[in-house]
Amino acid sequence: MTNQAKVGIFTIITIAIFILGFYFLKGTNLFVRKNVYYAVYDRVDGLYKSNLIEINGFPIGRVGPMDRNPETGKIVVELDLDKNVKVPKSDSTVALLVSTDFLGSKKVKLVFGTSNEYMNDGDTISTLFKKDITEQLGSEIDPIMSDVNKMLPTLDSAIGGIRLMFDANDSRSIFTTINKVNSTVDGVKGLLAKNDKNLTLMIANLQSFTDNLQKNNATINNILANASNLTDSLQKANLKATVENLNATVIQLKMLLTQINEGKGTLGKVVKDDELYTKVDSAIGNLNILLKDVKARPYRYIDINVLGSKKAEERRIKRDNESGK
Repeated sequence: MTNQAKVGIFTIITIAIFILGFYFLKGTNLFVRKNVYYAVYDRVDGLYKSNLIEINGFPIGRVGPMDRNPETGKIVVELDLDKNVKVPKSDSTVALLVSTDFLGSKKVKLVFGTSNEYMNDGDTISTLFKKDITEQLGSEIDPIMSDVNKMLPTLDSAIGGIRLMFDANDSRSIFTTINKVNSTVDGVKGLLAKNDKNLTLMIANLQSFTDNLQKNNATINNILANASNLTDSLQKANLKATVENLNATVIQLKMLLTQINEGKGTLGKVVKDDELYTKVDSAIGNLNILLKDVKARPYRYIDINVLGSKKAEERRIKRDNESGK
């Protein structure tokens, strides 16, 4: 054998060993028979060829080539499983895409359903994409951050108010308020100091008043008892009937005044009939004149003649002459 042949054989063996070592390091055994299944995902973030396929934490295969369906836009992933692994033909059988670390690396986790039938080589397994921890935290934090963003203006206003509250140069600060309170307290202290004698006298008078109340407690009780007796007497006096009678009288008086105003009855006619009032007034005037004349010349109206007495006739003539007739 020539040296060239030896070099060629050695080169081929080296390349073969290198390829076998490369796949061995990736966990792929080229001498193990395999079944090929497919899984279709909307997204395959962090999933690469030769990533592990496992069931209950036990590796049963590797991820094969991946391709994108141009019609649907979904990713078709080849699942290379060991030949002795049988996949149950069940709706609950699913190829779950899960994260392996915080960096987002993915692996395929098979969940088998219960069935007596099994999938054939080349069948498609149902899929499910499970969000990684960062995505889950992001979806949970997003609503919180939205609420926080809404609260930021209010929080900013509150912080501004607190800042003003503790600003010694601002008139609305708590220090200004404390100074005003101190000034008020000092003023009250000065006022109390100036009126100390008056306050002492007022307290003494109040004490004397309470002492008098205590000394005259029996008298006050008698007054209250008398007042109670008075109210009982008034209650027994049948004030209700008296008030009702008074109301009835007022109603009758009101009806009488109404009739007078309407010109009904004698008194109403006298009040409302102007002609009758004029006649009565005229009659009273004539009667007054008559009375005055009778008083001035009674002999014109009173003539007493007893049996045709001559003296009576003479007295009558005399009256006539005196009266100017």
